[in-house]
Amino acid sequence: MQTKSLLILSAALLISTLNATNVRADPRKACTASEAKRARLEAAHLQDWKAVYSSFKRFGGCDFGAVGEEYSYAISRLLAHRWEDVGSLLSLASDDEEFRQFVLRHINENVPEEEAQAIITNSRQHCPANGKWLCSAIVDY
Repeated sequence: MQTKSLLILSAALLISTLNATNVRADPRKACTASEAKRARLEAAHLQDWKAVYSSFKRFGGCDFGAVGEEYSYAISRLLAHRWEDVGSLLSLASDDEEFRQFVLRHINENVPEEEAQAIITNSRQHCPANGKWLCSAIVDY
């Protein structure tokens, strides 16, 4: 059952990822080695959506490799264990399509199985009215 859930999550997110462009917060700005190091450390300790958004704005040009993996872990942790805060994500993403695509890109194969289960359950059972874009990307209603 757990493998099936992960496959469902992966398939849904693959579709959304294929539809999303690989947009960085500021694609004109290259990421220095120093910025990448700071971004990775910061991403590993993100505790809420406001912090994720702030980090995305500051280090969006570093969203690849190990930094991208840390963002994926942070986003999956928040979606799995802090679903009650999803309203904050929805508010931040409502006027920022790049941030919305950033979040969707990071719900990926790096999501641990247990968290994938929780994310699927949250999306199915507790999807806010204004969160259909997110929940639909996670599971097919």
